[in-house]
Amino acid sequence: MNDKNARIELRVTQSEKNKIAKLAESCGLTQSEYFRQRALGYAPRTVQPDVFFHFYQMLCRLCDEVADKVSPDIERRLLETVDEIQRQLLLPEKSTTAQICKEVTTWLQQASGPSKDG
Repeated sequence: MNDKNARIELRVTQSEKNKIAKLAESCGLTQSEYFRQRALGYAPRTVQPDVFFHFYQMLCRLCDEVADKVSPDIERRLLETVDEIQRQLLLPEKSTTAQICKEVTTWLQQASGPSKDG
């Protein structure tokens, strides 16, 4: 059951709207879901091209094939590499409150344009 009935409205410039639309699309998300994830501290990953998943599956199969043919240390390093690929490219990243505040401050500075001092 979908109990999402609360609404938040946000006003942005047309340029910001276009940028948000592109970011959401690159992650394979609706703008609402993109905002929801960002507001909850997640940094959604961009959708990887199909070829990435082909190579990722090949690497996983290779790890399975060599598991009993390599030293425990090499096997551990292979599995750590697969886990790191998954963590860095597939799983959403959780940001801290400080990171989110810094990012929003940067966005606001960029949106307001160059300072009058510089």
